[in-house]
Amino acid sequence: MEYAKSLKASLEDVIANSTSLLRFLQDSPQSAHPSGCGPADPFAQAPSDVNIARQKLCEGATKLVQLSTSSEEYLDHLANNYQELTCVRWLVDLNVLQHLPEQGSISYSALAARAGVPEKQLKSVARMAVINGFLQENSPDQVGHGRASSLLVRDDNFMSWARWMVNYSIPVALKLADATRKWGDTDAKDQTAYQVAMNTTEPFFDSLRKSPELTSLFSGYMRNVTASWPWSLQHAVDGFDWAALPHGSTVVDVGGSHGQLAVSVARKVPHLKFIIQGLPETVLTAKKSFDNDTSIEASVRSRISFMPHDFFTEQPVLDAQAAVQKTPSAQVVLMDTVLPPPGSISALQERQLRVRDLMMMSVFNAKERELEDWNNLAERSGMQVTALHQPRDSVMALLTTRLASSTTDSHVDPVQIRADSPLNDTVMGGDKPVIIAGAGISGLCLAQGLKKANIPFLVFERDAAVDSRPQGYRLKLEAGGAQALFDCLPADIYREFETSCAVTAVGETDFSPFTGDMIKSRRGGGLSGQLGLNPNYTVDRRAFRKALMKGIEDRITFGKELRSYVADTDKQTVTARFKDGSIVEGRFLVGTDGLSSVVRRQQMPTHTLVDTEAVCVYGKTPLTPEFVATFPSAGLRWMTVVSDSAPMLQSCPIGEAPVTVLVEPIRFSPESRAHNPDLPADYLYWAFIGSKQRFGVTTNNTTDSVSCTLSLTEEWHPSIRCLFEQQDQSQATTIQVASSVPEIPAWESHSLVTLLGDAVHPMSPCGGVGANTALCDAVDLAKVLATILKAGETTAVKEIAQFESDMRTRAFRSTLRSEIGSKKMFGMKDLVKCDVLSSQSS
Repeated sequence: MEYAKSLKASLEDVIANSTSLLRFLQDSPQSAHPSGCGPADPFAQAPSDVNIARQKLCEGATKLVQLSTSSEEYLDHLANNYQELTCVRWLVDLNVLQHLPEQGSISYSALAARAGVPEKQLKSVARMAVINGFLQENSPDQVGHGRASSLLVRDDNFMSWARWMVNYSIPVALKLADATRKWGDTDAKDQTAYQVAMNTTEPFFDSLRKSPELTSLFSGYMRNVTASWPWSLQHAVDGFDWAALPHGSTVVDVGGSHGQLAVSVARKVPHLKFIIQGLPETVLTAKKSFDNDTSIEASVRSRISFMPHDFFTEQPVLDAQAAVQKTPSAQVVLMDTVLPPPGSISALQERQLRVRDLMMMSVFNAKERELEDWNNLAERSGMQVTALHQPRDSVMALLTTRLASSTTDSHVDPVQIRADSPLNDTVMGGDKPVIIAGAGISGLCLAQGLKKANIPFLVFERDAAVDSRPQGYRLKLEAGGAQALFDCLPADIYREFETSCAVTAVGETDFSPFTGDMIKSRRGGGLSGQLGLNPNYTVDRRAFRKALMKGIEDRITFGKELRSYVADTDKQTVTARFKDGSIVEGRFLVGTDGLSSVVRRQQMPTHTLVDTEAVCVYGKTPLTPEFVATFPSAGLRWMTVVSDSAPMLQSCPIGEAPVTVLVEPIRFSPESRAHNPDLPADYLYWAFIGSKQRFGVTTNNTTDSVSCTLSLTEEWHPSIRCLFEQQDQSQATTIQVASSVPEIPAWESHSLVTLLGDAVHPMSPCGGVGANTALCDAVDLAKVLATILKAGETTAVKEIAQFESDMRTRAFRSTLRSEIGSKKMFGMKDLVKCDVLSSQSS
């Protein structure tokens, strides 16, 4: 039963991620490698979500091969593996690869002559390499570089790695059984598989010192390994919550080399100071290099100092908050390998760690430590491991330890590894994730809140990509929404959000659409103090979503549309079923899937929305010199409103029937642009809203949307109409304006499922508070889920019911505000008198 379940899961992973990659490849032209050697990697410059899909495909395919291979076929696969290694060694050691053309192919006879090898052997070896993807044979008897072989030729460090592997690592590994037979259980450095394979009595590093050839090969191999992403210091920068340390804290980086880690963390967390320690000669060189590095900002440089120190002597810094154990509350942060329990992380990542472990054993009679080993080591030192984090793609984990005496509780729960790998659907320890259906603003905010609380989650979005369709451009965040973000987001993500915001100017100017004259204007929010319209932040929606996705990209899957779910209260699980046939099991489901919410239709089938009988066309107009010269300068300061009502006689039968355009300039400061070069060019945001009958368009078709704005404004003054004439026509989008009623009827709460944002209380944009309301929903739910799930409660109906009650109260106030704005802007009738929305499932 377990075998069938694992096989099915692997098949689903392969199908789902293959679809994402096929879509990417269809839109990406193939080309040669920029170096001119071999084919290009089509995923080299792909977005992070595409590369995560590629990694997931590799993981699923690896498991699929294991599971679908019969027992009788296992040795055949093993034979292929050792023959593949044999062929790579033959090609590398005999320098055959250097004689292949950079592009195209060469005949076997010509290559044999160039390389000085027998053609018969070459053809057999090369074709074994071809079938394993190392080389290519695109036409009969013509062989050329594959992606892997071309990498070895153009990068000396990778070639050193290959030579080290085939001439030392493999022969040594094959002699492990001989070493065990000869010496048994030993820790001696001169009684390893290395001595047997190399026929020497010297330990490895003694041999290394005596052999320039071996030293050069090993140095090239190590340079390549330590420069690779799995060894990157960035894992230490991102993997520990440095921002949680108290303001003014000192961090001591023992053996910190030239201070790369300290500089990176100091840039990220401005309230910390750093001391870099090393041997005197190392510190002298590092300090000189540090002082001459003009790329280090003064604000960073002033918080970093160097100190000579031998870590075999007593630590002189006694008041640090991290990396020193003398202060009872201080933490020692270690970065080293931690072997996971079998099968608890992705197979590909576990393979890397197991290879390192066996290499240490074969060469040094050493081993990588498991969590239990680290706990025992800490205990012998009077310390205690309090947290363990395995960053995504890193071969090393971050261990946080404290003095055992600083822990006041007599019982401490066992520490489990928190794994970030995008290839895992759960964290180590078996916790099922919270499933978030929808990667809009509220869904991403909730995800960040769960990340901050260390609650596992997965986000699934039906759109193919984050920018696959226009969804409006500008958001205003008032105090409530801004405070919600501050409470919810990790400190570095909140700073990322702040730097992505546009310049905020508070005020309103109204213009006549027919004369272009200013008819009303007032600086500020309308009234003194906190009354009136007082936004804290002006946000570009795309930049905002990008900021909210930072650090959780690997937990978000696009192109994944929910079909249905099954909530099992006995097992306390929710099984989400997607339209691509895949299934994901979690411990809670949150519907943030918008107006057409699948979760709402299943959880609350009688919940109805109303049709405001309005549509809104969103768009943006570039702030070009031509436009700025035509549009009224007073309309480029802050929010501008232009409203067109029916003439007097026409209004008798149809009422005022107003259409209104709300306009606001979106400009970014030089500081924001320096921090985030991907911000869009400055533009004028606008939202044009009115009745469906007046607009005559209800579909989200860009051409129809543009035509609508132009036809409705034919009689407007040129200075105002240029807003639509010079719009970015690819960005116009029309939405139907639906809403909930202010007093949302209560529904029966569920312990495993809830909704928030537009999925349950959509509202007209005329109130300007829909996003604020949804963000507050998300933060409240993140707090509730953290309390419930960390406590391991088996039933949470009461807590979820209270959250939903508070959400309805909040939505009541916001929907009333949007109702008032809608009546003024497009003449909407009372929401309770509006017809039920005919299509809530489109």
